[in-house]
Amino acid sequence: MKTSLRGRLDNPLWRLNHLYWIEDKGGRVRRFRMNAAQQRLHTSLWCRNVVLKARQLGISTYVALLMLDRCLFTPNYHAGIIDKTLPDAEQKLEKLRFAWEHLDYLPPYPDAHERALAYLGSLIKQHTGSCKRNVWHPVADARTRLAFANGSDIRLGTTLRGGTLQLLHVSELAHVSVHAPWRAREIRTGAINTVPAEGTIILESTHEGGRYGVNYEMTTGAMQNSAAAELSPLDFRFFFFSWFDNPDYSLTGSSAAAEEMADYFERLESEHGLSLTPGQKIWYARMARTMGPAMRQEYPSTPDEAFSTGNEGAIYGAQLTALREQGRIGCEFSYKADEALYTAWDLGLSDHTAIWLVQSYGGQVYWLDHYAANQLPLEHYAELMHHWAQRYGPIAAHFLPHDAAHRDPHGQSYVESLARCGIHAVRVVPRTPDIWRGINALRNMLGRSWFHPSTLRQRLNPQGQLEPSGLTCLEMYRTAAADAGVGLREMPLHDASSHSADAARMFAEAVEHGMLATPARALSSRRARMG
Repeated sequence: MKTSLRGRLDNPLWRLNHLYWIEDKGGRVRRFRMNAAQQRLHTSLWCRNVVLKARQLGISTYVALLMLDRCLFTPNYHAGIIDKTLPDAEQKLEKLRFAWEHLDYLPPYPDAHERALAYLGSLIKQHTGSCKRNVWHPVADARTRLAFANGSDIRLGTTLRGGTLQLLHVSELAHVSVHAPWRAREIRTGAINTVPAEGTIILESTHEGGRYGVNYEMTTGAMQNSAAAELSPLDFRFFFFSWFDNPDYSLTGSSAAAEEMADYFERLESEHGLSLTPGQKIWYARMARTMGPAMRQEYPSTPDEAFSTGNEGAIYGAQLTALREQGRIGCEFSYKADEALYTAWDLGLSDHTAIWLVQSYGGQVYWLDHYAANQLPLEHYAELMHHWAQRYGPIAAHFLPHDAAHRDPHGQSYVESLARCGIHAVRVVPRTPDIWRGINALRNMLGRSWFHPSTLRQRLNPQGQLEPSGLTCLEMYRTAAADAGVGLREMPLHDASSHSADAARMFAEAVEHGMLATPARALSSRRARMG
């Protein structure tokens, strides 16, 4: 028995399913066996991998044991773990330590098979520098590094730039992309480049941040690779694991909550060829009551569902989710030549300017286009207005925030400067004392809005970086965290998304102030300008 089992050590799949012990969610020590999601990932694992997933599918546990296994059985193998925080990375290292400590573990009721496996575990411990059973004696055991006698090691960090790694695990890159975008860029340009083409990279994350950021770009890039006939070692392979890939996500009991979501389940099954069990529907409906708008972020049914959510504290999240379900986002429609056109602006900090092109008629609001940039002269935006006027027709009014009337040190206001560039019909929207009044006005307006595909388009800024689309900015616009020093009252967070969100709010406030032209006056003015 011992001889035959010892010969199986050459098989990594056998080792992963027989040698290692974990502590499950109930605190019970059990031998690790791959679930369906883990098995699918292992079977199709590529050199570089992107994993978009729902919560609690065991992907990080699988990667931790894969890392331990490769370090134990491959001399001079170097692995690294990056997580959103160092304590989170340390928790993953604890899974490795636990599995190591229990290599020669004998359960309460051992049989010959278990004793043989324990014998193999003791051999591995002796080989890697430990001579006592159930005692941890690695060559180096520090807070951020674990080394073995065969020259292999595992180190932790939040960027891990420098050195060379054969296996890199990046966990929750989406969270980093939203809350520390500079670090996400560092991971992309630094840590990923520490792994050679023949190495292994696993980026696994529950998505947040909508359609913007490093994680979104890398995930959608991997999704596009799915259509390729073959992948090079430098191409990322895409994996998606939904909530229904976890067989534990099922409940018995009343189906009343599930019946309330019958339309959602019916659409999901018909569009994606699924067949959900009554227990799965009950589980999802009950969990959705707890999670609220975050349900489709934490437990997505499809990749598009994960991307359609903004993030925690999303100010317009509920409204935009409803619009997506109604097919009002990214839908093709033409502007109406006999209806008034408007632009709405925000003049942000550091010369950041955002502008929307909008029409409002028949009780509906049509968002036609969006543009945002920074560190560009006023003439650049004036030229854009001339371009839009040539493409769509004369613009009835340009709505600017109250500070556009303020004069600079040279005695000129933004309104006067625009007039010198040939941009007239500029209207300054009075300042709203409470920003939440304007936010609520836009929330109400979003309920009757339509967004053209142009509002989903990203553009390069002068630094060569992609600016988030207008729709993405609305999705990402959120309240500041409680510990962000903004006081007891929740306030919107000022970041890359706030300028475009404020520009959209400017249009809603202009409507509230009755600043839109009446249909007859708008049509008369439009005809006069068209000559």
